[in-house]
Amino acid sequence: MEQVFKEKGDTWPKILKYNYEKHGDNHRAMRYKHYGIWEPCTWKEYYLNVKYLSLGLLSLGFEPGDKLLIIGDNAPQWYYAELAAQANHGASVGLYSDLIPSEIKYVAENSEAKFAVVEDQEQVDKFLQIKDELPLLTKVIYWSYKGLAHYDDPMLMGYRQVLQFGEKYEEEHPGLFEQNVETGKADDVCALVYTSGTTGATPKGAVHTYRTMRAGADYHLHLDPWYENDNVLPYLPPPG
Repeated sequence: MEQVFKEKGDTWPKILKYNYEKHGDNHRAMRYKHYGIWEPCTWKEYYLNVKYLSLGLLSLGFEPGDKLLIIGDNAPQWYYAELAAQANHGASVGLYSDLIPSEIKYVAENSEAKFAVVEDQEQVDKFLQIKDELPLLTKVIYWSYKGLAHYDDPMLMGYRQVLQFGEKYEEEHPGLFEQNVETGKADDVCALVYTSGTTGATPKGAVHTYRTMRAGADYHLHLDPWYENDNVLPYLPPPG
């Protein structure tokens, strides 16, 4: 397993780039249910979404070491956001979608998050309730547009608009995304993982590097090997 990771790369964005270059449009990375139909997402789609989301975040002021909150149910955008933050030398902070505004506020303050990617109107409304108490938070990006057409808060921005920002940013900074991915290191902090809050008064955050997360992946794949054409269903919420 050590050899596999050396070949593919020592960070998740490097592994994504490896799979994109190997498979492109010829292999599914994931599938997601849309109006009752399982739609495929290829490694090329995965890579380009991460690339332009990360560049869009850079255009909005995301800096190395910044934290990106992600809240929503299982969806491709959840995973795009996670790797986009990591590609920018930042860290993802996953939140459970049933958290109430005060619980979101605690994690946002504790992690010093400056950006959030959220699913829908329900999550946007939670952030609007607490935005005045989070001076570090600059943008809340939503990927499901239903019910949000008439929201005009300057903190809010649609996912597709951020991708457009990213495409424009690449024209001005060609090769920057690839350079950022290549310069990532195994001991970089890539994620803050919070407990569900059931073991005390407040959730506790664990700081993970790619190396610590890779160790868990190593052991998992040793006990339960996965293969290229396997189908795996992630039934747990992403923060778990």
